[in-house]
Amino acid sequence: MRCSSVWTLILVVITGLVVPAVYGEEPPTLLEALTKGSPVLSLRYRYENVSDDAVGEKEAHASTLRTVVGYKTLSWRGLGFYIAAENVTTIGNDLYNNIGWGDLNNGVTDRPVVADPAITDISEAYFWFDKGGTNLQLGREQINIDDQRFIGAVAWRQHHQSFNAFKFTNNSLDWARFLYSYLDKVHRINGATWDTASHLFNVRFKLGEVGTLTPYVYLLDFDNPSQFGISSASYGLEFIGHYEFDADTALNYEVEYASQSDYGNNPNRLRADYLFLMLQGVFKPLSVLVGYEVLGGSVEDGQFSTPLATLHKFNGWADMFLTTPTNGLEDLFLQLHGKIGPVKWITKYHFFSAADVSSNYGDELDLQVAYVAPWKQTFAFTAGLYGADEFRADTNKFWIWTTFKI
Repeated sequence: MRCSSVWTLILVVITGLVVPAVYGEEPPTLLEALTKGSPVLSLRYRYENVSDDAVGEKEAHASTLRTVVGYKTLSWRGLGFYIAAENVTTIGNDLYNNIGWGDLNNGVTDRPVVADPAITDISEAYFWFDKGGTNLQLGREQINIDDQRFIGAVAWRQHHQSFNAFKFTNNSLDWARFLYSYLDKVHRINGATWDTASHLFNVRFKLGEVGTLTPYVYLLDFDNPSQFGISSASYGLEFIGHYEFDADTALNYEVEYASQSDYGNNPNRLRADYLFLMLQGVFKPLSVLVGYEVLGGSVEDGQFSTPLATLHKFNGWADMFLTTPTNGLEDLFLQLHGKIGPVKWITKYHFFSAADVSSNYGDELDLQVAYVAPWKQTFAFTAGLYGADEFRADTNKFWIWTTFKI
């Protein structure tokens, strides 16, 4: 189903839902909905330092400020509107390769990458309709699905990823949640845009106290030749379980499997699998987590990829594996996190190898300490320390950052 027929269907659905709402109940006035909404202000300053042996002795030093100003109306007969503008400003000199798209590129090529170009843009602008457990959104929006392994806003970077999209969710049933989204365009973190005609299906079933079961289908089809090779169809199933021993002790576990094949404009053969296993023991205030993730890959059948994911969340904060290596990726990791008063801490160790165990890629240690002040401002230090073996080069990344929002 291509663009014109999809948007026609969307308009029919919205009309069918909105018209009964408009004439079926007494709404607040339109003026009140427009003038008594909620302003949005968010600030995030970050200093990022990167040393990458593959680049040379020169380090990256990126000092940037992200500012978001927006406004969300009240609901009028189930309808509302949200708009937000985003500005990313470099404070000081551009001593890093920002890999910005087109005119956003700062021209620095002799220092490591920090993917935060200076940019001013509309980050989100969409209409919504919300009634009886059904929510519709239409416009430019940030979309995060489940743990963001397939679809996410990449909120770690200063310029977030967003989509020109239609999104339908329904939570009217106690035991299930339904989501469908059609993507028309992707606004990337470096300022580039990708044309697409993609469909996202995700259903979450609640299995009582046992956990949740989520089948999903993500059909990604990109219209620009440079993205043809990542057009794919992913079919997956995720189970998340939880068992509580008492108020301070619990066990969480997760199993996920997906298969991926070539789809749409992809001219190449793609047959790859994905596996994720996780076991977490919660002993408040300490939590211990062991995880195992595999993204399949081979020369003959291609590599499992999730190009629209919040990739920074997975496979190490040093971002060595934003694209899947030729022979796939196996990530075995151990995570400890806890809280000491108002201070939260995380430490995570990864051991990386090829999915077929033909080579050891390296290991990584990730660390974070964050303090939330009484006025709700966060101050944090983060590090990603990658030690290379048979993949890429030793890379160390350090961040000092603070956020504040109303």
